[in-house]
Amino acid sequence: MSDENAEKLFLQEKPTLALIFIGSREKTYASVISKEIDSTFAHTTRILAKMEQCGLIRFTFEGRIKFVELTEYGGEVETALKEFRDIIAEEPSENREEKSERKDTGTEGEGEEAAGEEEEKEPEQKEELDPLSAEILEKTKKLRNKIESIHRDAVEQGDSRDAISRKLGPYSRDIKKLQNQIERAESPINETVISALEESEKLLESYLKG
Repeated sequence: MSDENAEKLFLQEKPTLALIFIGSREKTYASVISKEIDSTFAHTTRILAKMEQCGLIRFTFEGRIKFVELTEYGGEVETALKEFRDIIAEEPSENREEKSERKDTGTEGEGEEAAGEEEEKEPEQKEELDPLSAEILEKTKKLRNKIESIHRDAVEQGDSRDAISRKLGPYSRDIKKLQNQIERAESPINETVISALEESEKLLESYLKG
């Protein structure tokens, strides 16, 4: 995997959480990691495969159990990520000084109001997606809308759970196709896109279970 792809991997939340969690254990395995980072097992295995390609982890077997552990290089990256996380979690000293000055001059409320305005603007700023991520996200949105529409109509018509399952069951294949497309992608797909597909999968599962 190229350095660029490795960089993209760790600019996403779940790969970072996964690596830090693996580092906190002498050995662990994929299903445990999946629960810890609140991800599907399929997505977790894709993350681990990319980490292995980067030389960050290795798989070992004890009987039939497949364990995951960090390589020496993976340990170095994990340490750097934790240090980075701790640094950005700290409030810069100049910010603390500015707050103190605002409090002394009676302008603290004005500063908070301005900060509030910035926070309101932030959600409007959308991350620019690469063409493939944008394509998959659009397909995911259309698929979810279709699933919700079919389920809503079926409920309004008083369809049985079995009838609803027959109508929605085929859409599991559509979700699988998108998952395969993500897995075959040459570069990592944006985490927002993956999360949207996971949410759609969970929604469909909840409808099928009734």
